[in-house]
Amino acid sequence: MIFLEKFFLPTENKRVYPYRILNSKMLDVISFSPVTVFYGSNGSGKSTLLNVIAEKINLRLKTKGNSSLVFFNEFVEKCAFETAEKNEKPLKIPPDSRLIRSEDIMEGIVQLRKETKNAENEIFRLQSIDGIGEKEMRYAISKYNEITEQFSNGETAMTFFENIFKPDTLYLLDEPENSLSPRLQLALKELIEKHAYLLHCQFIIATHSPFLLSVENATIYNLDRCPSNVCNWYDLENVRVYYDFFKKNKRLFEK
Repeated sequence: MIFLEKFFLPTENKRVYPYRILNSKMLDVISFSPVTVFYGSNGSGKSTLLNVIAEKINLRLKTKGNSSLVFFNEFVEKCAFETAEKNEKPLKIPPDSRLIRSEDIMEGIVQLRKETKNAENEIFRLQSIDGIGEKEMRYAISKYNEITEQFSNGETAMTFFENIFKPDTLYLLDEPENSLSPRLQLALKELIEKHAYLLHCQFIIATHSPFLLSVENATIYNLDRCPSNVCNWYDLENVRVYYDFFKKNKRLFEK
């Protein structure tokens, strides 16, 4: 599904943030697909670009980025965007659409820790009450086990995404792989594909994870190039580093 179809960046060349970062990419127009990925090394501007898009289309933000900077706001004002059309009418950005940063994921993990502690305290409280019913005790223990199982198996971050993704919604994800192991990055890739191609979501992702870069039919903008260009995930430098490393050590995996 495509809600946001095109985004237009200003072309003025100024030596201030974010002009100096994004103008060098020569991305006057960005065309989106159901999954669009901004790839680049640290400082390439991929997170800045997500922030600009989020501010311009008025996405719901859990945490604030650089929107308080004077020239950032000026830059955003000069941007423009087009939504896709359905029955010759422009689509609206779904109301629950949002930008998700790594800070939001960490906040979710902290919240789960609080819930775990609260459930533990509730069990202690019930145990101190004379004549507490077996039904109430079993329920409290089951809720505690449910929460601690999610936290203890290392999949809290993945659970965050599973709970937050809803059909027919636009999501901007800023390096969502930060809290995930390679196995869970693959799981997130599959979750994104499911929501993009079966549940009518649109994703715009800033990442350098080879697993997320390989999302099926993703449009990838290489922000390490000036001008930036659309390319295949397997041609990107970060992916080739992994490939060359494992190719060099291939014999170790074939014993």
